[in-house]
Amino acid sequence: MITNPYNIQGSWYKGNLHTHTSNSCCGHYSVEKVIEIYTSYQMEYDFLAITDHHYLTRLSDYMDDDRIILFQGVEFKKSKYQTLGINISVYRDKKNDSESNIQELFDDINAQKGFNVICHPHIYQDDYWPVEMLQNLTGYFAIEVFNNNVKANNAGRAVATDVWDYLLSNGKKVAGLANDDMHVFHRAGTAFNMVLAEERSRKCIIDSLFNHRFYASTGVTINTIEVSDRIIRIGTKLSVTFRFIGKGPVLLNEQTGSMAEYKCTGNESYIRVELIREDGAMAWTQPFYIMDRFRYRNRGNIYGY
Repeated sequence: MITNPYNIQGSWYKGNLHTHTSNSCCGHYSVEKVIEIYTSYQMEYDFLAITDHHYLTRLSDYMDDDRIILFQGVEFKKSKYQTLGINISVYRDKKNDSESNIQELFDDINAQKGFNVICHPHIYQDDYWPVEMLQNLTGYFAIEVFNNNVKANNAGRAVATDVWDYLLSNGKKVAGLANDDMHVFHRAGTAFNMVLAEERSRKCIIDSLFNHRFYASTGVTINTIEVSDRIIRIGTKLSVTFRFIGKGPVLLNEQTGSMAEYKCTGNESYIRVELIREDGAMAWTQPFYIMDRFRYRNRGNIYGY
C-alpha cells in the first residue's frame, strides 16, 4: 500500500514556521511589523510561527488578527543543536549548547501538544547536526530541508535533503520543511510551506502539519498531487524537472514538463518528489511510503504511526 498524506479535500494555505522578532538578539522588528510584512500585498501568508531565540514571545494580543494565524514558538540553544518548538505555551531550557537535554526538550514540547523541528542541518558546517545523533533522537516531526537564512548569509549549505534521505533510508518517518528563518525583511517570503487543510483554522492547519499534508517550496507551486493504482502524479502550471527519489537515496526517475507520474514497483520503501524550475526555485513533496517495505524505527510517538 502507498500512503498518501494529501488524501483529503481542502485548500492550500501558505506559512512560515521559523521567524524572528526584536525579541531575538539578532532580530530587528516588532511582532506588529513582522505581521505586517507577512500579510502585505502579494505576501499574504495564512500562518506564521514566531520562534525567537531562547525566548517565548507571547502572542495573546495578536491571536484575534484575522489576517494571519499565529503560533507561539522558540528556537532552542545558542549556536549548536538548534531546534524549534512550535505551538507551545511554556519555555524550559538553558541557552547553552549542551546536547544532554535535547531529548528531554522534545518530550516536553510533545507533552505540550507542540511539535519539534530540526533547524538548518548544514549551517556553518556539514555536521552541525550529526546524522548519527539525529538517528538516536525521537519525537521530532520534521527537519528543515531548506533554510533561507543560511543561503542569504552564505553560512553553510541551505539544502539538507541528504540528511533527510539518510533518516528516511534508516527508517525515520520525518517531514521536510522550507523556512525563511527571517531576521530582516528582504529575507521574507523566499521559503514557505503549503499546507492542505480542510479550512483556514488553527486546528486544521496543526492537524495537517502533524499528518504531513504539506509541501515545502522556494517558489514552485504544485497544482496536482494524486495517488491511484500505485501511480504517483504531480502537476504544476509551469514546466519543471521532476525527480522521484527513493531509499539510498537513489534517483528512481526524472521527467520534464508540467505533469509527471511514477508507477511504484513495490520495492521502493519511500518515494519523495523534488521539483526544480529553470531559475533554481524548488519544491519538495513529503514522502509517499510503501508500507509493506518501510521499516519505521520510531514507533509509539505522538504522531500515531
